Amino acid sequence: MNRPRISVLMPVLDEEASVAGAIASALAQADQGVDLEVLVMNGPSTDATAEIVAGLAAGDPRVRLLDNPERNIPAGLNIGLAAARGEFVARIDGHASVSPDYLARALRHLEADPGLAAVGGIRHGVARTPQGRAVALALSSPFGVGNSINHFGREFRETDHASFGVYRTEVARRVNGWDETLLVNEDVDFDHRILGLGYRIAFDPEMHIYWHVRESVPDLFHQYRRYGRGKAAMVRKNGRDAIRARHLAAPVAVAGTAGLGVLATRFPRLAAAAYSPYLFGIGAASAHAWRGRRETQVEPGAPEDRTVSAAALPGAFLAMHYGWGLGFLEGYLLRKSPARASARTRR
Repeated sequence: MNRPRISVLMPVLDEEASVAGAIASALAQADQGVDLEVLVMNGPSTDATAEIVAGLAAGDPRVRLLDNPERNIPAGLNIGLAAARGEFVARIDGHASVSPDYLARALRHLEADPGLAAVGGIRHGVARTPQGRAVALALSSPFGVGNSINHFGREFRETDHASFGVYRTEVARRVNGWDETLLVNEDVDFDHRILGLGYRIAFDPEMHIYWHVRESVPDLFHQYRRYGRGKAAMVRKNGRDAIRARHLAAPVAVAGTAGLGVLATRFPRLAAAAYSPYLFGIGAASAHAWRGRRETQVEPGAPEDRTVSAAALPGAFLAMHYGWGLGFLEGYLLRKSPARASARTRR
């Protein structure tokens, strides 16, 4: 078999509901002339994920099923990186899909600019339920994610992190792949080390990612608490260079709310007045997201249902801020680690 141009790395764990669609999305890139292989590193899953992938692999030699006994994402990515035969590697998760020209656009950027090590796209949250679509709207709001352009940027530009990045394989191997001690935020740490070598990373908003988000506000809180702990571990490893102002906003909000709770025992009106600007921000951001609900992206082939739970929007913003902030403080001050689990579970 000829060497593929791109090796798609897909770590999975209990993704029976979406893995076939994710693989189909990757294979569809061949319609744009991209020669590729899809390496699926399985958890091991407790559902039918492995059987589904094995069936697809039996019918298409471009698909390979690999075992990931460590059961976490960075270990799976490293297994895929070691087995990859492509000049480039691209991460696509088992609960997502990408636009048909995603890899072709990335290749054009990488071929035109030798100093560019990676290109990533814009994340569009997609969901099956009204509450899940409220979560998706919050994840596309600057009030929810700060200045993380991967969620709402509109112009091609350089950045410090590529969502679902397409990388030069030699550069990925030069930094020794993903850090398996980081169960969360391994992708940001990976990009941080690539930038440390003097390479650059770019964001292209015409490369679309359709990312299946949590379907409830409580699940979003658990996810972001885990993310916060993961970021704290990454900051402890890399120092001040790994943190931005936006990363401190949520921990400060958590600490500030705790302080206002103490103040409220003596001066309730003063505490309420101090907290009201944040509540106003939540209300304004929810209203803005609600007005833009008809303009949100829908995953290709999915029903055109854009029904959103208005009541869940404020809760989604609160879950992101307080979940991430609490998790960061737990991880940084108490050195608590993220749960050893897939990104799709609450453990």
